[in-house]
Parts: sequence; structure tokens; C-alpha cells
Amino acid sequence: MTVECGLYSDPELYDSLFPNAGAMPPASDDARRERIIASERFYLEQARESVGRVLELACGSGRLTIPIAQSGIDIIGADLSHSMIERARAKAVAAGVRVQFVEADMRNFNLGGPFAAIFIPGNSLLHLMTIEDLKQCLECVRRHLAPGGRLVFDISQWDLSRFVHDPSQRFPVMRLNHPELGEVAIEETARYDAAAQVREITWYLSAQGAPDFRVIEYRLRVIFPQELRLLLEATGFRVEKLYGEFTCVPFESSSPRQVCVCGASTPSRRGR
Repeated sequence: MTVECGLYSDPELYDSLFPNAGAMPPASDDARRERIIASERFYLEQARESVGRVLELACGSGRLTIPIAQSGIDIIGADLSHSMIERARAKAVAAGVRVQFVEADMRNFNLGGPFAAIFIPGNSLLHLMTIEDLKQCLECVRRHLAPGGRLVFDISQWDLSRFVHDPSQRFPVMRLNHPELGEVAIEETARYDAAAQVREITWYLSAQGAPDFRVIEYRLRVIFPQELRLLLEATGFRVEKLYGEFTCVPFESSSPRQVCVCGASTPSRRGR
């Protein structure tokens, strides 16, 4: 990630917003739980299919990294956020597993390698606002991949109807259980900059007796499917598999996600 936006400045809140499946309370959103379970299973399977070390970029607080390490896979987690890396390290210690967590900018990192697989999960690529940032990231990933290695990532396939919502009107996002505040409701307003292909989003978090106790502003890049293929080809990748969900269903127009497994189409230029 390029900057530590409000979503990542509070690791405890982040873990409430984006928990692993085991941390979700029984009465939580079943559809969301199934999606989280599917994402964890997908990346674990991708790691198991790789022969060699794995690197997870934008690893956050280790939601995926730690379970993968617990399965016996050699994985490194990297994130730009100091607070998230510290949270991930503490969670790894609590889980009794050794994982190397490092602070690194996914546009320009030097983490040795080569890696059998590099993961960029959970819309993390969409924090790179410009084509140049995206190219720098993908070219750096390419240089760190072993021969036959794979880049695996997922990003949203946007519902275009959301782009025409009234930017002054709030829309419900989800509800979650916070360890101190109880049930928290999240609403959002969003504005779409069509020229920059960027959504400017504001989340409003409210609990009983504490309306709007937290307001988080952040931005996400919009990357359309055909644009994504061109970007990958321009940086030395080919799309080997493109799914519409973590359950590996084929990608189609109505798919909620672009889940990509990519191989290298050109020789690595590690010395560049």
C-alpha cells in the first residue's frame, strides 16, 4: 500500500472489520463468513501448490499469512504499515508460529527471493492509484518470482450501478461485533472520479450511543477486466486462470471478483 490510510491505522479495529473465519461470531453474516472461508482456503491451496517460499504483499495483520505458516509453508509477510506489521508479529507469537514480517512498499521492495508464489490479496492492488504505481509493483513482483512462479491476487469486479449513487447519501455496508463497543454499523458515501478511475469512499462507524464514533476516508482504484489483462501483459505476465470468486467458478460479467493466477510470459530482469 502506498500510504497508511484510515483503514489500517487501527489494527484492532481492522481485525474486527476483516476477521478470519474462526474469529467471526456464530450469529454473524453467513454469506460473508462463507466468502472469508473460501478466500482463506483458496490462498492456502495456492500456497500448497507452490514449490518453495511464498511472499504475501500487503499482508495486513496476518489474517492469511499466519494460517499458511501454520500449515508448514515458508511464507514472508510484507506491508507498508508499521502498526499492522507489529500486530501481525504479536499474533504470530500468540499462535506459536514463526513468520518473518517486514515493512515494505509493494511498489518498490527488495526481499531477496526468488519466490515460488507471490500473493496480493484482498483488493490491495487497488490502493495503487496510477498506472505507473501499478506497473512498478508488478515489475517488482516479476523480478522476485522464481522460474515457473506465480502471481496470485484478487480485486473487485465493480458493480457499475454503485458509481451513480448520490455521493451525499449514505448506504449500509455491514454490521460487525467490536470487542468493546458491541454491534457496530457501517455506512458509506462514495464519489467516483471517472477520469482517474478512483472511488473516494467515506465509512461512518456507529455503535449504540456513539453515532459516527469513527469516520474513515480512503480511496480505491477501479481496474476493469480488459484493462487488467493489458496491464499484466505489459509487465511480463500472462493470465493462467481467472475466476469470478474464491470458489474457482469461471469469471463472467456478473462476477463479484477478479481472482487471478498469473505466470511469467517473459524472462525476469532481476538485475534491472
